Amino acid sequence: MKKHVEAYFKNENDAEGARAALQKMPVENDIVEAIPEGRNVTGVVPVLNQSGTSAVTGVAGFTDFLNPKKDSQKEDIEEEAGHLTQLLQFDVAEENYKEALTILKENKAHMNQDDI
Repeated sequence: MKKHVEAYFKNENDAEGARAALQKMPVENDIVEAIPEGRNVTGVVPVLNQSGTSAVTGVAGFTDFLNPKKDSQKEDIEEEAGHLTQLLQFDVAEENYKEALTILKENKAHMNQDDI
C-alpha cells in the first residue's frame, strides 16, 4: 500500500535536494512546487528523530525534550513554518516510509505533525 507524503521546505534547493535523495528508493508522483497561496501551514513542524516506536518520535524524540534548543521552542517552530516556501509531494510504499522520513529529516523538511 502507498502512503502520500507532503513535506515543506524553506527554499527550492532544499526541496530539490530531498527529492534527489529520495530517488534511491521507489517513490512515485514526486513533484516540487511553491506552496499554494492560502495553504494553511499551522501544525507543520520539523521532521526530527525517527528512532523509536511511538508516533510521537516523528515530531520530537526523547532527547529533544531533555535538551530543548530554546525555551520558546513551540513559538519558534510556528514562526519557522511561516517561512516555508516549497512543497514536495510524493507517494512511497508503507515499508519504505520510515526511510523516507529519515531522508526528509536530513534535508530539513517540515511536515504536518499529524502525518508523522
